Amino acid sequence: MDKSRTQHFDLLSLGMIVFIAILSLIRFNYLPQYIDAWWHLSCANGYIESGGWVGWSWWDYAPWGRPQVYPPFYHFLLAFLKKGGVSSINAVRVTEVIIPPLFFLVAWYVLRNIVSSFFSFINLLTLSSFFSFYTSISCNVPASLGLIFGFFCWYFLKKKRWVSCALFLTLCFYTHAGVFLIFFVSLFFLLGLASYRSELIRIISGVVLGILPLLVHQVKYASYLQFSFTKEIYFLHFSIFLIAVGLFSLFINVRKDFGTFLFLGYLVGSIIVFVKYPFRFFSAQGAIGLALFSSLLCEKYFNLIKSNLAKRAFIFTLSFFLFFSHTTVDLEGGKPRINLFNSTYYNFLTGRPYALLEARFLFWPQYYYPIVDVIKKNTESFQIISSNLKITAQIFSSLAQRPTSNSLLWEVKTHLPSEAIYKFAKVIIWLKPPNKELNLLRNRYDWENIYENEIAYVFKNSHVKLTVSPIPARIPFKYIYLLLSIFSFIFILDNAKIRKKL
Repeated sequence: MDKSRTQHFDLLSLGMIVFIAILSLIRFNYLPQYIDAWWHLSCANGYIESGGWVGWSWWDYAPWGRPQVYPPFYHFLLAFLKKGGVSSINAVRVTEVIIPPLFFLVAWYVLRNIVSSFFSFINLLTLSSFFSFYTSISCNVPASLGLIFGFFCWYFLKKKRWVSCALFLTLCFYTHAGVFLIFFVSLFFLLGLASYRSELIRIISGVVLGILPLLVHQVKYASYLQFSFTKEIYFLHFSIFLIAVGLFSLFINVRKDFGTFLFLGYLVGSIIVFVKYPFRFFSAQGAIGLALFSSLLCEKYFNLIKSNLAKRAFIFTLSFFLFFSHTTVDLEGGKPRINLFNSTYYNFLTGRPYALLEARFLFWPQYYYPIVDVIKKNTESFQIISSNLKITAQIFSSLAQRPTSNSLLWEVKTHLPSEAIYKFAKVIIWLKPPNKELNLLRNRYDWENIYENEIAYVFKNSHVKLTVSPIPARIPFKYIYLLLSIFSFIFILDNAKIRKKL
């Protein structure tokens, strides 16, 4: 491809990324938009109170708690932002605003170096216009950070900077274990290329050594892990373009090069990781694999076209369809329906940015902050709060910075007896409307109604005196800072050596 055409696609790509950044920024006051954000914020609060990383989340399902097996990098990031003076809610908002444009910028840049400017442009347009995928990048921040680190791993692998490759893949594990496994699997597909084989074995060995501390901790508490279907399974979104073009490309693609092997590894890794999570495969992180093969087919067809006029017509038609339409088949409540115009850009330009359930905001300050004030006035720092809904308990636990006896992340079990959800709670937030269970509990525990607004009742149990004691950090923040400094030093040294050779 000639230089002027390359520059043309680069300018289009960068313009699209700037537009994505603007779309992301205007959503700031409506964030966070996914329930997991509140759990991550609670973890960051817990680490701050403990003074660093702990392997037992004493702030969840209090007073029993449960193992803390989730990779901690995002929680550290939130903790560092809070320690820097950013409020709890704004710390989450900052990450959810920055991550989407950063992800698309990194993915575009890496794929441009691995394949071509045209390929990375088409991949960027395909993924960013798939509305379900776009919202997942913003909503699932740890997974998105893991994708960024995984793409950097590919970049340094392509540049043959083996140490940097291993560093970023290790960092990916400490951010999101599922995304790490996808990129880890992709490396094995490159073993078919003799020029990479010996160094890949060293990279894989180094990564295994780097992830060992957290992996041993996770294995230790494996009995606490359980599989459970999330409600995402009832809200699947299928991109007709990705599935049709991606699968066709997969079956006809006979190339045996660096990029194709990696892309095939990503697709296989996604199937392994998301076999029980179809939403994540078709509508979120797994869609990248199909997008990569779709882009390969589009590039192949583009290069076969001889006429410049035909090339322009192909680009215009494809870009117009993806930018304004990107038709999907949406499965909502078990009933499929065709959504002709469901592109990210169409939804934003027509005022429909919250068309998907996972894109609707969950933050109503006019209702939340008065309840937070009531909680703080009626509890001590480490007294337990609870709610009739897990998400409500999680929201107010993170905002009021109080431990809770009810929590999210169903994949990790607790031994807390079900009757203890309310027994040890000083304050209980009950989402309206009232029911027979509420009347039974009020009589049993002698709850006092201390506040009420349009969405909830707030009760106080004056008989509860229990206070949870934070567990001291196993790895204090000063050692975490040291580890990050060592990581940065090794990375700089590795790249300095490369530049010296050049």
